[in-house]
Amino acid sequence: MYDGLFEAHYRSDVYTFAQKSYFSIGWADGAIVEKQANRFLHSVYSQDDVDRLGILKKITDSEAAGELTGYRLEKTILNLSTAADTNYVHTHPEDKVLLYYVNLEWFDGWHGETLFFSEDHKDVVYASPYTPGRLISFDAKIPHTIRPQSHIAAQYRFTLALIFNKQ
Repeated sequence: MYDGLFEAHYRSDVYTFAQKSYFSIGWADGAIVEKQANRFLHSVYSQDDVDRLGILKKITDSEAAGELTGYRLEKTILNLSTAADTNYVHTHPEDKVLLYYVNLEWFDGWHGETLFFSEDHKDVVYASPYTPGRLISFDAKIPHTIRPQSHIAAQYRFTLALIFNKQ
């Protein structure tokens, strides 16, 4: 977990980039058919988008550089969630996720934590509070989900997921 990795002006640039992204409906948490009815807004970033954003360069030039060693970026997705969303515990087939909390402000009581579960999906073993500017790294196969933001929170909760495979 890395807090304060990016300077304020860059964090603002990422937030603006997120707001101007083109979103589509279709992202779902996992492959279970019954859960497929709940689709989410997301934006799949091209390599050109990632390059313009400059986030890999920023990470490479930071204390988090070791997170990239031995990994190749597979895809980058900006997730947009709202208080009305229903999220499910899921995993990813890839090897590693770097998850960046994009919003510039987030207050106590707004919720939106990233929750990590035991292998049987029954117990929360760790909760990462939604902290603006935080970058977390985790094994993509660890069961996880988000706790939806409360109805008093910002209308949109943005996370940027950089998803990697071992080289």
